[in-house]
Amino acid sequence: MHANRNKKAVKRVEKGMMKANRIRNLFAVFAIVLTTFMITTVFSLGINYMENMKLMQVRTAGTTANASLAMPTEKQEQQIKNLEYVKTVGTQYMVGSVAEKNDEGRDLSIALSYYDTTEWDKHYKETIKDIEGKYPSNENEIMLSKDALSQLGMKEPKLNMEIPLSYYDKNGQQEKNFTLSGWFHSYTGTGMGFVSEAYCKNAGYTMAEDGVLSLSLNKMPDDFYRIQKDVELNENQSFGGAVSMKSSSGSVIAMVILLVFFIIGSGYLLIYNVLYISISNDTRFYGLMKTLGTTQKQIKSLVKNQAVKFACIGIPIGILLATAVSFGIVPFVLNEGFEQGKSMMDAEVFFHPSIYILSVIFSAVTVWIACNAPAKAAAKISPIEALKFQNFAPKKTKSRNSTNGGKLHVMAFHNVFRDKKRAALVFMSLFMGITMILGVNGVISSMSAENFIKEYMDYNFEYTDIQFEQYEQLNKEVPQFDEHFVEQIKQLDGIKNIDVQKTVWAGIDFNENDLEGFMKIKYEDSKYKAKGQSYEQTIETLKGYAESGDYGCYITTLPDDRVLEEYNAEHPDTPIDMEAFKRGETAIAGKDTEYNAPNTALVGETLTLTADSTDGKATDFKIGGAFYYDDYDNTLSEGIGRRKEINMVPDVIFVSEAGMERLTKEPIISAIGVDIKSFNDLERIDSELQAINSTLTTSEWQLKSSVNQKELYNQMNYSLSLLGNGAAILLIVIGLINFVNVMLTGVVARKNEFAIMESIGTTKKQIRKILTLEGGIYALISTLLIMTFGNAFLMLVADAVPHMANYAVFKYPVALVIGLIAAIFVICLSVPAIVYKATSDETVIERLHNFDS
Repeated sequence: MHANRNKKAVKRVEKGMMKANRIRNLFAVFAIVLTTFMITTVFSLGINYMENMKLMQVRTAGTTANASLAMPTEKQEQQIKNLEYVKTVGTQYMVGSVAEKNDEGRDLSIALSYYDTTEWDKHYKETIKDIEGKYPSNENEIMLSKDALSQLGMKEPKLNMEIPLSYYDKNGQQEKNFTLSGWFHSYTGTGMGFVSEAYCKNAGYTMAEDGVLSLSLNKMPDDFYRIQKDVELNENQSFGGAVSMKSSSGSVIAMVILLVFFIIGSGYLLIYNVLYISISNDTRFYGLMKTLGTTQKQIKSLVKNQAVKFACIGIPIGILLATAVSFGIVPFVLNEGFEQGKSMMDAEVFFHPSIYILSVIFSAVTVWIACNAPAKAAAKISPIEALKFQNFAPKKTKSRNSTNGGKLHVMAFHNVFRDKKRAALVFMSLFMGITMILGVNGVISSMSAENFIKEYMDYNFEYTDIQFEQYEQLNKEVPQFDEHFVEQIKQLDGIKNIDVQKTVWAGIDFNENDLEGFMKIKYEDSKYKAKGQSYEQTIETLKGYAESGDYGCYITTLPDDRVLEEYNAEHPDTPIDMEAFKRGETAIAGKDTEYNAPNTALVGETLTLTADSTDGKATDFKIGGAFYYDDYDNTLSEGIGRRKEINMVPDVIFVSEAGMERLTKEPIISAIGVDIKSFNDLERIDSELQAINSTLTTSEWQLKSSVNQKELYNQMNYSLSLLGNGAAILLIVIGLINFVNVMLTGVVARKNEFAIMESIGTTKKQIRKILTLEGGIYALISTLLIMTFGNAFLMLVADAVPHMANYAVFKYPVALVIGLIAAIFVICLSVPAIVYKATSDETVIERLHNFDS
């Protein structure tokens, strides 16, 4: 047999096949459009979600900079600018704050600052939007955020309008009429005001006394650690760093990758199925071409060229459709997700070229892989096999001697597995779609808002006095809460428990013998040794702090005594005498790292503490234990800072209520933890607490509410839920399309077989029953796959869930499994009979007459 080398003839054949198989072509193009649409939509949602999370991060932080250094010297500034891994260096001055009150008598929250050109253009502009006007240049100009204008009662600002302000700067309280040079929308939640460089010069602001360097680094956090080693700091200096949200983006990336691979798999099955069925129908045609000299390579090329044409039509349509829909879906998903969390963020829509590049690549690869196997199958058909071929008949048949052979359910079973590849395609399509939606819902349902709150908050509501969280609190603390305020909270209906933490700063008598063990360990990791100061010189420095009354730390009560029981269980070799602690005789030093634990050297020593209060007197406390960081993580006290950065002093000392009474009768309430009886009352109690909060006249406090955490959770969960479930539903649709496609082509291909059956006495009712039983077998086997391999997959999901989120508790989606299985049975049982009814209008004689001989 000689190969047919007439390329024009093959092209004419290809053109004729495309015209003759219009329905097949529509199915193939539809399959590619659907696959491309899903891939593009998932990429678009995933990339937009990650970009918006990054945007939210910088907007909330109020800067794109990674690190900052307050009050730098000229030498430090120049040294930082010369570092190759520092991209940009901006300058800012914290000028002061507005000193006015609102109609309710509360202090306005408007900070005044100065930013240089680099800081404004490179680090700040990206975090704000809707900028009107320009940055101030003259001494009397000011630029305000919309939050600040709202607090000042200015609803319709105009450029160059006069703004009279009473405010504080480094020179004390000032009164000045400013000119409004511009305004903008910010997302930090506080009012912002910016003054000019000329103002700062005239007011005497300098970098060494008032300035902050804001740095953008090449690589975080590596460069952040590098710069701390490369730049020598003064005694009271340290670099500040921004917090990363990589974990959130990482989970989204993992979700997008998983969805894309499931879509590719399902798209492959759908495209493969369409081409495979088409080749089965055209088997005789390919055999005839072989007899005319067409080579296997030409037949492969014939099939693949058709697939390429389908791709050239389907991929652009899918991308265009996804783009058009994305203008509605992406903003809806993102805005709805942020709205669910009542976020101040406005979602932005990004259209990256990478979305389309990735979509084209993945869709084209899917089509190419899907058409490869059918092309090989077409090329291998021999002329002899083609002559004996009957549509969807098995290549080899086995004789079955059985008394059950004529039973309808047996016939249905053999019909399903007559073509094992076709059956496997349907099973895989249905299985993948359902397993995907079960997996997505298994992950999402495991992450409840209540568990999220329990993980990240020790209480439903947490009040904290932020004065105690200052890195350096140079002024004496002013009480923010009182006992009457606590009593008001207790009176609310639905309150389960209130823990009150009381704190006071106390000086520590500098007894070198008692502190020696602590000092020697602390010195090894101190800034004093890092600067080359000897241990003896350091002791003299610390004595100077003690003489001036600065050597000491915050003394605070333990809100929850259960931590002592947990500590003793974890450290049976060094237990704490709980009764002595409760009586106020002993104290606990904290918090140590396990690598370097200086506080443990204080255990057994007696420290003399003197509270900074009107009744403060020298009081001895034996140190009965020391906490590691992992031993105590109550959120009420984890942020306690220092009055002065002395370095070689205990971070904090814990005492009992009785111990605090020994120390002073005037402790300050530094934190309040409120737990409620029912999570369903969360919003109501939050509203009632807000009403009580309005009675406070101070402003150096903050409330961390579970309502805000719930909104944050809803914001995160909503987007992931919509993204995951949307893709999973589309996968199920692909599976059902595969099933309908198989049943439709199968019934059409077997219409002659059904005509023969009817001619020997089989009724249409019996044929419909056979087809219904076939659908039932598809549903039954799909169910068995779900209950076995699907459940195995869910077990993997259950194991992975705690690693995805430490607050997640996996729950098996029983109701969803039952609902999906019921839906599959309804569809699989009804579709075959409907298809048969639609294709059996001709009489038996007419169908037999059309039988291919």
